[in-house]
Amino acid sequence: MFYCMKWLSLAPLFFTSLLYAQPLQKTFDSWQITCNNLNSCETRSLPGNNGLAMTIARHAGQGDSPLLKIDYGNRYSGELPGGALQDNLLLDGQRMRLDLKHWQSTPHHLITNHSISINEFIAQIMDADSIQLVYRADASIRLKGLKAALLLMDEVQGRVNSDSAWIRRGDRPAWDVPAAPAIPQVYQPERPPQPLTPDETRGLIDFGSLHINSDSCSLDVQRREVSVSPLTDDKALLLVGCEMGAYNIIDLAFEVTRQPPYIPQHIALTLPFVPPDSNERKLEPINAEYDAVSGELLTFSKTRGLGDCGVATRWQFNGREFVLAEYAQESTCDAWNSSDRWPTLWVSRVENQPSGSVELEP
Repeated sequence: MFYCMKWLSLAPLFFTSLLYAQPLQKTFDSWQITCNNLNSCETRSLPGNNGLAMTIARHAGQGDSPLLKIDYGNRYSGELPGGALQDNLLLDGQRMRLDLKHWQSTPHHLITNHSISINEFIAQIMDADSIQLVYRADASIRLKGLKAALLLMDEVQGRVNSDSAWIRRGDRPAWDVPAAPAIPQVYQPERPPQPLTPDETRGLIDFGSLHINSDSCSLDVQRREVSVSPLTDDKALLLVGCEMGAYNIIDLAFEVTRQPPYIPQHIALTLPFVPPDSNERKLEPINAEYDAVSGELLTFSKTRGLGDCGVATRWQFNGREFVLAEYAQESTCDAWNSSDRWPTLWVSRVENQPSGSVELEP
């Protein structure tokens, strides 16, 4: 009698899928809040294109790492003229009183991760209408919606009625709040696949250009962008650009045998959650790029040409399928966040492929 232990390598993935939090991204008046699968949340003021914005962020659990920052200007606006923020902020038309003992201060940026300082600042502004610059009245942070965003953050992290809540505070001790969900693990292949030979590359490019069903590809054959990469030692990843918009190319992805007769199998990217403003988990590969050495597939969908809003994802090929490693989304197009700062709705930890099956005999 023997016991096959293959299922043990799948068990962590199965149980992790049951434990992750449902990501969200919502807007309350002038505030957008995003929470990811670890219940880490951030909320920022809208719109950012007036040059001034505030961001408040917090992790789940006791090690909550709170963060509050106020910024005047970003990579889109460049450096803006004017005096230091600490001396030129108005709260409902009155000079703000700021105790910056535990803040980092530069002329146009204020930031703190000091819990007491953040609590004091939130209490100071909670019932106000706006923060604005003395020397530029249109550069303002509207505070309507902040309370609702912070209350949702407290609810998501299980802080309501605890002494760590920002809005609905109670007597429940901070240690009683739920811990963050376990971070999903995704696995890299044991080794990179063998590179494609020149003959394999030519044959697969020709196949992708001429033999993919035209009903699935609206672009004329001459305009299709086709790329191939080694996926395993006997299969390749074929990406065919089938639709073109103003800023994006929508690809079809196939797993194809590296040698003729070529047998393609469509690759469907399936998210482990339903994204905001969507009703399905399928994701189209848009502007897709694949790194055969790391096994990472990147997608990047821009809502407009500036690239300040859209969806960016990272998928890890584990030797059998593509698994979501990271998902970031910026729903608000206001020239504030570039793609490297889009809020994350899904994060994971990439690890080496676990060892193969272990068979035990008594």
